[in-house]
Amino acid sequence: MPRQAKTGLQGFTLIEVMISLTVGIIVLSGALSFAVGLWRNLEGNEIREDVYRDARYVEMSLERDFQGTGVSLVSTVSFGSLAVWGDTIVILRIPFMPTESPPYDLDPPAGTNNPLDPGGTCGARCLDLEKAADGTFELEVADIARLQVNDERRLIQVQSMVDNGATVAIGFTDKTELLHYAAGFSGGLLLDRYSSFVQKVAPVIYYLDGTELKRAETLNLDGTPAGETIAYGVQSFEASLVFLDGDEADAANPADSDPSNDFDDITGVRITAVMGADRVHRTVNQGNLFTRTYEWLFSPRNLLYERNRI
Repeated sequence: MPRQAKTGLQGFTLIEVMISLTVGIIVLSGALSFAVGLWRNLEGNEIREDVYRDARYVEMSLERDFQGTGVSLVSTVSFGSLAVWGDTIVILRIPFMPTESPPYDLDPPAGTNNPLDPGGTCGARCLDLEKAADGTFELEVADIARLQVNDERRLIQVQSMVDNGATVAIGFTDKTELLHYAAGFSGGLLLDRYSSFVQKVAPVIYYLDGTELKRAETLNLDGTPAGETIAYGVQSFEASLVFLDGDEADAANPADSDPSNDFDDITGVRITAVMGADRVHRTVNQGNLFTRTYEWLFSPRNLLYERNRI
């Protein structure tokens, strides 16, 4: 007896298969388009966020360093704890490790002449300094220090050291300018046997190297900053000083006839920076490099303290 064919097990017709494939392709294409668009948006957001994040980091780094401006280093007319020129900022303070780095008095040669003859006490660019009362001496090769003679200040960079027991002979570079400050015996500076000392200074330098913003705390022995990159893609970085009377200038100028733009008149610094992305993407800024301009105004508290104390 022949078997009866089962019902309900019939296959799809060709039209049904084609319709299913067409609907599937449409759904898949839509899903792919959505995924591609989402990926492009995510990449665009990442490019923008990188710029915002770099700007926030630079701002926080500057704010932290500016708060140390002038610690134990009161500004004078001709020598301040804050200086700028173009894309470079220099912040000076006396370091604490954990107490304030001590001043080391000059150990002058025997004799009565004062001021001393031109040059140093142990060579043309060499100073004999007395150690601290406890016999310690914190200066090291490559350190930056201020040489103070009465009211005159200069910067020096230690190049060599010889320990002579109770004193140390330090040799320093022959540069007449360091970090745009007068250095060494520039200007005909003569040592005073009774009022000359050297004290370590902790500098912080911000400067633009191509499109990299760098921060340095030390100088190489050739006087160039030994910096590390803190932000890439920086298109410009310009600083100007704000003075007590509200005026702004590219630099302090104690040599002119205006008494209101000296180093001891500085109350803050304004920085304008153009931060850019590290790459170009066709969905961001119409395919052009994405940039944002930032302006920051910092008023270091120690400079304000100096104003209030005066």
